[in-house]
Amino acid sequence: MKKREIPKGLRDFLPEEVKARRNMENKASRLFNSYGYQEVATPTFEYLEVIESGAGHHIREDLFLFMDRDGGIVSLRPEMTVSLARLAATHLRDRRTPQRLYYMANMFRQVQPQKAQYREFWQLGVELLGASGVWSDAEVITVAANSLLELGLKDFKISLNQIDIFNGLLEQSNLADDEQELIRYFVESKDLVDLSNLLEKLPMDDQLKESIALLPVLHGGLEVLKRIPAAEKNRKTAEAIDDLIKVYEALQVFGINEHIVVDMGVLRNLDYYTGIVFEGYSPDLGYGLLGGGRYDNLLGHFGYDCPATGFALGMDRLALVLRKQPGKKEELRYIVGGTDLSKMVVEADRLRAQGFITELDVEGCSREELKQRLANYHAEQEYNLIFID
Repeated sequence: MKKREIPKGLRDFLPEEVKARRNMENKASRLFNSYGYQEVATPTFEYLEVIESGAGHHIREDLFLFMDRDGGIVSLRPEMTVSLARLAATHLRDRRTPQRLYYMANMFRQVQPQKAQYREFWQLGVELLGASGVWSDAEVITVAANSLLELGLKDFKISLNQIDIFNGLLEQSNLADDEQELIRYFVESKDLVDLSNLLEKLPMDDQLKESIALLPVLHGGLEVLKRIPAAEKNRKTAEAIDDLIKVYEALQVFGINEHIVVDMGVLRNLDYYTGIVFEGYSPDLGYGLLGGGRYDNLLGHFGYDCPATGFALGMDRLALVLRKQPGKKEELRYIVGGTDLSKMVVEADRLRAQGFITELDVEGCSREELKQRLANYHAEQEYNLIFID
């Protein structure tokens, strides 16, 4: 192994990259606080049993696992929702509800590294615990949309679904679990060919087959919900459609409906989702920027029956999109040089007190040397030189 290498899928962050991420965190913190959300933090790793009890056993192949000195199998956290559920069940069950929580943290997954996909990645998100119903779903989706707006992204959409529309149809099919999982995979990946071929082979009602086959392409406004033939005869699906309509209408009241589209192909691939689900994306990136939804049963795995909903936003992916947008120049900076150190320090402190970023020339350069140095600095960085004799 070469001494300068780092493990595959990890990165070093240079000053401008750290600054950009910290700027995102600060803006998001102000937004979350304005809605009444409070920041929490959890350990970087959890027991494997905790992760799997919430996210499902299929997640194990993506985990970084190791054994502690007591023989327990632990995992670097792959996401935060399960950890937050454990935290709430351990520490918050006696507090008033609803609880509004937010976090900013790094996550780890054993995935194949590629553009916008790393083995260590940063997320921020919110969790609304102890509140059920349409208005709470709408608030969380609104916070998600306003997060993207606050962080500088204007061109985006949030795809909205109610997972029981799909679940109701699957339950009606009476298929084996492995067949249902295969259908779920093809619907979510929008693989129309393989989905069609699979449905042709399965012993299902034609109307039900038609309804499931349409799901990956039902994308638009509320009108797409009328194109599910089997919905009228399926109580679970019909109730889920009604729930989705009410959330959509509430989002109109919140004023973000221009960013919302109904998408029957959004199912989310974690076991804990129970109702409304959503994903945010930008036309400039082939990956989702954020995702979330309702998970009313998750906290029950930790002995705390409590409805909940939330979302997570990928800061790495959002940074890629924002990098493509026209940037603004950095704020004005000062460099204070000279021959009298005491006067230089006084002047530098005065500028910092006024809110200016101020560097002190600690090398004792001449005025001409400093002018030459500033001329060589990056064009996006504007400096004023103050030289004190």
